[in-house]
Amino acid sequence: MNIYRSQLSPQAIHVQLPTQSPASVTVIKSEDSASPTPLISDASVLNKVSDPKFEMKKEFTSPNGLFGVKYSLAAPSPGLSNITFPIIIDEGLQKKADKDAGIYYAMMFGVNTEKGTALGRGYIGMQPRGDGKALIIFSGYGPHFNAPKGRAEFDGVTGASNSTLVDFKFGNKYELTVERDPADPRILSAYVQDVTDPDNPGPKQHVKDIHVDQNVALAGSDAGFVEQYGAKINKSSQIAPTRGSFFAPFTTDDKGDVKVGEIMSTGLYGRYKNSTVGKQHIVKEQGVGKELEFSLQGVGS
Repeated sequence: MNIYRSQLSPQAIHVQLPTQSPASVTVIKSEDSASPTPLISDASVLNKVSDPKFEMKKEFTSPNGLFGVKYSLAAPSPGLSNITFPIIIDEGLQKKADKDAGIYYAMMFGVNTEKGTALGRGYIGMQPRGDGKALIIFSGYGPHFNAPKGRAEFDGVTGASNSTLVDFKFGNKYELTVERDPADPRILSAYVQDVTDPDNPGPKQHVKDIHVDQNVALAGSDAGFVEQYGAKINKSSQIAPTRGSFFAPFTTDDKGDVKVGEIMSTGLYGRYKNSTVGKQHIVKEQGVGKELEFSLQGVGS
């Protein structure tokens, strides 16, 4: 069962970090000439066991968790007014029909009360579809959330969920933003923007809103995941290859100053974690993860 979506309580989750030592460490020159801080690239293998082998299960299941990340971002009390999650999906299974499987890439976020106590959680993510499209999902878990233009449920339980179909291209960089409405702190809005060309970004598209029954702020730390959903599977060979990158999230304060957080790997997880192979590269600045590139696939053919 997916640990990220089956345990959506306001409490923080803890996931064991990978134990493999880096296969290589590379020093890269900072792109910012004004800052001499070197960037360190750690490359490592994601495999949970020394010799991953094909697995066949008795039970067919969906969704199946594959790879996890976690993030942190300095946040004042009671929390942040916005968080942006940059992401690149280079390769992944596209869900083209109801019977098909697909791969979902998502970042979770915590929702606090105006006093800074945990109220609930949600997620925003991308599901590549056919014909150059992707479905953007924006959801909130628990009785405090509703979606006036969406569904009154969260993966079959109490909550609220929205979705919007947008243009999509593998290899492009997208920013997924969750933002508290400046005029009404009980409304959370979601946006997606293609920022592949930073000098000429695409339009910032609205992904509908989630309404909360009280004033809220966004927590500064949570987790993210990659999972295969849709058609049920029982073999590791049915886990499709996927590649992509998660970047450290950032927030913009009232003065327009941007503050960037940290992204970290929590490795492979789920029913097929011992029969999945993969690699990761983590780019760090002063020991803090700024970009996490991953690739994985199930064992077998």
